[in-house]
Amino acid sequence: MHIFQLAYKYLEHAFIYINQFVLETLAQGPIPRHVAFIMDGNRRYAKENGISIAEGYLAGTKALVKILDTCFDCGINVISLYTFSLENFNRPKEQVDVLMVLLEQTLGEMGENNPLVKKHNLRARVLGRLELLEDSVLRAVAKTMNATKDNRGKIVNICVAYAGRDEIASAIRETVADPGVPSKITAMSLTENMFMGVPPLDLLVRTSGVYRLSDFMLWQCHQGADIEVVGMNWPDFGRWDICMILLRWQSRRRASAYV
Repeated sequence: MHIFQLAYKYLEHAFIYINQFVLETLAQGPIPRHVAFIMDGNRRYAKENGISIAEGYLAGTKALVKILDTCFDCGINVISLYTFSLENFNRPKEQVDVLMVLLEQTLGEMGENNPLVKKHNLRARVLGRLELLEDSVLRAVAKTMNATKDNRGKIVNICVAYAGRDEIASAIRETVADPGVPSKITAMSLTENMFMGVPPLDLLVRTSGVYRLSDFMLWQCHQGADIEVVGMNWPDFGRWDICMILLRWQSRRRASAYV
C-alpha cells in the first residue's frame, strides 16, 4: 500500500475513534433537547472560494446533513433550522429562485427512504408563512411532511418564510380567537400557539460570527436558552464544531447547578 494511502487509512481510523470518544463523553452529561441553527455564511463561503452562490448553498446543505446526524446521535430530539426568512424575499430574484429550487430539491429527498430519515425515524415539520411559497415548493413541502408525519423519532423544524415577530403576532391572533381561552393572555397561552411547540429551546447556534438573532425564534430565546456564535461560515461548520459547542453547553449547565 502506498505510504500516503496508509497514512490516510490510519488518520481515518483515528478520526472515527476520536469521534466515538467525544460522543461517549457527551453521553455522560446533560443533552439539550432542542437546538436551533441560524445557518449563516453560505454566500460568504461562495465568494471566498470562488464559486457560485448556488454552489455555496449546496455546500451548506451537505454540511447540514452531517450536523443533523451528529446532533441526533448525541441525543438531541428537536432541531430547528432558519432556512428562509420573510426578509429574504427582498433579495434579488435570482438569489430567491436559487434558494427556492434548492429547498424544493432538499425536501424532495427527505422521503421515507432517505438514510437520515430512516436512521432517526425523522419527522419533518415545515413552519412559517407557507402561503407565500410557489406551488412547486408547496407540493414538495406537503409531500415531505406527509411522508414523515407518522414517524415518532427525532424532529426537524424547517422554518421557511418565517420571522420571529410574525410568529408572535400569529400566536396572539390565535390566542384571542380561541373562545375557550381566558381573557387574560399569558406567556403560557402564547407559547401554546407558537409554531415551534415543545420542548423549549435550550441552545441557539449562529455561524459566520454575526452577533444578532435576525428575527429568529425571538420568543423562544428566553433566559433558559443559551446563544452561541461561531466565526466560521456554515459550509465549514462540522461534526467536531458542534460537539465542542455541546461540551461547552454541558460545562455551563454543570457550573450553574452549583451556583
